[in-house]
Amino acid sequence: MVATFYLDPRFQQMFNCLDDGIFIADHSGKALWLNETSTKQIGASAEQIIGKNVKELEVRKMFTPSVTNIVLRKRETVSQLQTSRNRQLLATGYLLKIEDEDIEYVLVHVKDITETVRSSLKLEQAEAVIKQYVEELRQAKSQQTEMNEKGQHLIGKGKKHQEVLDLMERVSTVDATLLILGETGVGKSIVAKSIHEKSERAHHPFVQINCSAIPGSLLESELFGYKKGAFTGADNNGKAGMVQEAKGGTLFLDEIGDLPFDLQPKLLQLLQEKTYTPIGGTKQEKADVRIIAATNSDLSTMVADKQFREDLYYRLNVLSIQVPPLREREEDIQSFVHHYMDHYNSKYKRNCVMTSEVLDILQDYEWPGNVRELENIIERLVITAKSDVILKEDLPEKLVMTRKKLGASFSIHGAQSLPKYLENVEKEAITDAFRAYGSTRKAAEALGITQSAFMRRVRKYEIALSKQ
Repeated sequence: MVATFYLDPRFQQMFNCLDDGIFIADHSGKALWLNETSTKQIGASAEQIIGKNVKELEVRKMFTPSVTNIVLRKRETVSQLQTSRNRQLLATGYLLKIEDEDIEYVLVHVKDITETVRSSLKLEQAEAVIKQYVEELRQAKSQQTEMNEKGQHLIGKGKKHQEVLDLMERVSTVDATLLILGETGVGKSIVAKSIHEKSERAHHPFVQINCSAIPGSLLESELFGYKKGAFTGADNNGKAGMVQEAKGGTLFLDEIGDLPFDLQPKLLQLLQEKTYTPIGGTKQEKADVRIIAATNSDLSTMVADKQFREDLYYRLNVLSIQVPPLREREEDIQSFVHHYMDHYNSKYKRNCVMTSEVLDILQDYEWPGNVRELENIIERLVITAKSDVILKEDLPEKLVMTRKKLGASFSIHGAQSLPKYLENVEKEAITDAFRAYGSTRKAAEALGITQSAFMRRVRKYEIALSKQ
């Protein structure tokens, strides 16, 4: 039912005395009335606004975003940080139902908080801080966040995170070899460290080595050590390897998929017989260590491609834990954000908080670099934000652009052909994968193609690969 809108002149006079804006629209978003303060906030006369739809006013950048539109979509009261003419406004929209007339209206109360934000105590900051403290208290109460002795966190509240925690609890009670699987940046090393600290070996060393960070020619001596005079340039006293350093404890082999093929039989001997031979040595030595390995590679595919020994793969894969990527743990993203905001605020002596819009953007992002990428972005925001309230404008462009693309899809009525559309999608995927993983091999693995196929597409589309 449509009716002519009428507001009693006495109420108009009262609303015009307010220092806050009052904006009224109908069920379709058409502006019906606003007070004098609201016209000043928007920077336009009532004649320029009344009768216009809020979507049109938003497109004309009179205010962003339209709280009226959000209320009509969500069908509930909404409070939102809004901008208009470089002013920061706190707008609260209410859905009003006139039952006798069967009509709905939206009333928006708009408070200019620009000066408040510029001063010491900000409303948005207070709201965000309260939300953050409530989240932290809730997590502490339910013991959903675990911390190891070096302050590294296992954060989360979702079902998949809890499944990983439960599996970690079970495998920590046995001494079998363990393989941790997951994409780059999901926190495999933190999982390994936490399992060690829950095990009977907790009071002995946890020694970590990254198999991709050390040249293959040096990796054997780092792992197994060497005897006096084993090779030119060797220490005259010899050197104990990491297997010896981890005696009684845990040896964590990160990026095990990058272990040189000629070194794999010696690792197999360590796993099967618990013995090893230092370089230059003449007899085998006993090893008292638990082996935990981790990789972001598909070892079964590497076995099929003759890049990884099958017997070593099955020996490593006695027990396995799959750590899910962050994009499959949406319910945990906010917990990570609060944790790293608190950490870097303390580190850099700041009091930054995020608007709800920024949190929504972070929630929507796919996080190809997983938790490591999220942590790096939070640190960057805390360092570079111009004020203590982090706004959308402070975010890296790729996060904002990614969100704009959400919901975008191919249309048969569009000007773009299907082959061209698919070509652009493939080109973007190649570029994003390289930026996320930093190497063509790892990017190809993430996309499920071979490295040569990846490079063919780079040449085809003349892509200038860049990690930035």
